[in-house]
Amino acid sequence: MKLTLINIIIFINFILTLLEFKNNNKNFIYLICSFSILGFLLVVNSYFNSFMFDLDYWKCFFLVLVSILYLIIVNLIEEKTFDIYLLCLLAYLGSGLIILSDNLISLYLGLELQTFSIFILIAKNRASIKSAEAGLKYFILGAISSGFYLLGVAILFLSGFSLELKEIIILSYEYINLVSIIFISLSFCFKLSLFPLHFWIPDIYEGTSWDIISLISTLPKISVICLAIQLIINTNLFLIFSVFSIIIGTLGALNQTKIKRLLAYSGISHIGFILLGYSILTKESYIIGNLYLFVYMIIMISIFILIINNNFKNKFIIELSGLKFVNKIYAITLCLLILSVAGIPPLSGFISKWFLLWVSLEFNYNIASFIIVLFSAIGAGYYLRLVKIIYFQKKSSYFLWQDVLKHKKEKNDLNLIILGFLFFICLFLILNFSFIIDFINISIINLF
Repeated sequence: MKLTLINIIIFINFILTLLEFKNNNKNFIYLICSFSILGFLLVVNSYFNSFMFDLDYWKCFFLVLVSILYLIIVNLIEEKTFDIYLLCLLAYLGSGLIILSDNLISLYLGLELQTFSIFILIAKNRASIKSAEAGLKYFILGAISSGFYLLGVAILFLSGFSLELKEIIILSYEYINLVSIIFISLSFCFKLSLFPLHFWIPDIYEGTSWDIISLISTLPKISVICLAIQLIINTNLFLIFSVFSIIIGTLGALNQTKIKRLLAYSGISHIGFILLGYSILTKESYIIGNLYLFVYMIIMISIFILIINNNFKNKFIIELSGLKFVNKIYAITLCLLILSVAGIPPLSGFISKWFLLWVSLEFNYNIASFIIVLFSAIGAGYYLRLVKIIYFQKKSSYFLWQDVLKHKKEKNDLNLIILGFLFFICLFLILNFSFIIDFINISIINLF
């Protein structure tokens, strides 16, 4: 089983490398390096399987998802320079190390490699004050979260405990153990933009380019979720964090006027939904959590491909008005993706929320079930507002002609192929989603 999943990763990497070579020869060497990095991670796992790294069956799901999204993001990068590619490669390497790590020291190396790479990518636009401000905020808050992490690790070590993750899961509920786990959990909350360290993400989204936002909102979150679910077994902290994240993310998005800030608060809410699924601590809830993570990431990367490939430069939500007159296909595709994120049936986003509600009621998490229903309904309000603005909001003739006459960016054929495939999944996954459930079920079979 493990060998089959690894072969899937290598096969997808190889196919996308060939497609990218056909599309742009300059990126061929870079993608070969990416392929080599993936091989390096697997070789490291094979040699150090009993020491610091471990590739269990259930981790393969996260490694496959991270690898696929990384290869898509590589093709979305607008500044195709060596330094930008190298930083993205290091961020991917950090994500892979986090997923494979079974030791708190090697885990720290992966977290810092990821954080410093993303910090430089955020601040790469030196001509923009907002970009520099966003990079500085991310750096300072990342340093604080690293301090929390190291403090928690130091407390564990000085108390005579091992730094292996598998031993932390079975720690007793003593005061000193709980304090160390709280510090480590707070560090993960920053990486996931989860309550109570969620406040940084709207400002950083606003000061960052769309291609880097697609990186920030996918790879770090998937890898840290893979890590956080191992600590959920030991504490109920993430259940509390996830509930408050749903509330804050949904209410924070209601009064937003800028698109990036709206997506930032929406991300806080959805990460809360995902962690809420894992926090129920049953086999069914882990399957639903993985399903929600998969569906959400597919929808979000589709939105980012659509935005980047159409040279979307609008800052305010109101500027989406009249979009159907500029590009009808663009407008209807964006609306369907937005409705899918909102969880409107029969789109794929509805499946994950429906199953999450079912598993919460099944195991008597009644307050969580009430929050899921209430804030899903509230969240659907601002998503429907976007659809209303795109199709029914009047737009001044000045802005309308500005959109019609502006310079059209050359389309990337590979991006359109990927978008078409992902959009098909977003629309029709509800017709037959059993194959994804079966794959997730097999991947987590040794977790219980």
